[in-house]
Amino acid sequence: MTRRVITVLSLVCALAVGPAVAVARAAGGDTPQAAIADCSANDRLTQHYSAATLTAALAQLPADVREYSDCYDVIEKQLFTELGHSSGGGSGGGSSSGGSVLPTWLLIVIVLLVLAALTFGALAIRSRRAQQADGGPGGPGGQGGQGGPDDPGASGGGGGGSNGPSSSGGSGPGDPGSPS
Repeated sequence: MTRRVITVLSLVCALAVGPAVAVARAAGGDTPQAAIADCSANDRLTQHYSAATLTAALAQLPADVREYSDCYDVIEKQLFTELGHSSGGGSGGGSSSGGSVLPTWLLIVIVLLVLAALTFGALAIRSRRAQQADGGPGGPGGQGGQGGPDDPGASGGGGGGSNGPSSSGGSGPGDPGSPS
């Protein structure tokens, strides 16, 4: 009979202690360090961690793991899932935080440089059009344009005919400024 009592007591103790050990084992694995180690070893979380554990893991994540692995994104995605706030449909396994590769300050500098280039380009075009309207360089009567009858070297001018000097700068009989 004592043998039977010992066997029953052993069986009762085993049944009572078994779930307690499993719970203790699960609670022991639900630490921030365990979550970080799990992510570092597998590039994903292979076990289930509570939201508090994941939050602590993000806070305690070493700088080298944060910089050179996807663990921050993986743990953060799992935390959003735990909290019920899906971070937007992403495929599992990939690491996409949705941010830009360039820092924000560099993007602002690039935008400002592009705006400055557009502004100076518009001012240059405006200045050139104003010079053409005033008859400045490049405009009518200026360098490179067809001149009027007073321009002796231009193709439509009054000088440089077959009877007068070609381009010697002197006055011929057909020039308006010649004393005849």
